[in-house]
Amino acid sequence: MKSKNLLPLFFLFSLMLSCCSNDVSNKKIVTRINDYDLTLDEFQNQLALELELDEDFKLTHETRKQFLEEIIQKELLIQEAKRAKLDQQKKFMQAIERYWESTLIRNLIDLKSEEIDKQVVVSEEEIKLHYDKIKKQTPSLPDFQKFHNQIEKKVKEEKRIHLLKEWMDNLRENASVEIFPSMLE
Repeated sequence: MKSKNLLPLFFLFSLMLSCCSNDVSNKKIVTRINDYDLTLDEFQNQLALELELDEDFKLTHETRKQFLEEIIQKELLIQEAKRAKLDQQKKFMQAIERYWESTLIRNLIDLKSEEIDKQVVVSEEEIKLHYDKIKKQTPSLPDFQKFHNQIEKKVKEEKRIHLLKEWMDNLRENASVEIFPSMLE
């Protein structure tokens, strides 16, 4: 009686395993480096990123093979570093933490800058005022129209920087920060 009850469960479990193994076998593997499989999707993503970051990189059959060799070499070095447990050392963890923090902060500032850029508007009056201010210091300055675009960009950048600083100051003002001076000595 018990074996009849387990039969449907066994069948269901077998079906689930076969579905999972089909997902893995459907992925096209470009190379296997010890226990690591590099799929075609992963390879193409890395290749696309390389093309985006290096404008001198020209995609040919030869450069594709060379790029694969570089990935293999990198993976072998990573695997060797892991075998040596370098990925568990405190120094490594601190470096990763610093990188993570820097990247997170940079992404936040980029996001906020984009938001601010959409808000910043420069009027003709502001551009003219800035021009007049420069003209007082440099009387030989050519006419307004020649510097219009440059001045507009400069005024916009100044406003953007001001709003970004204002936002950062606001973060500090609204935060609860306690400093314990005795600990600094």
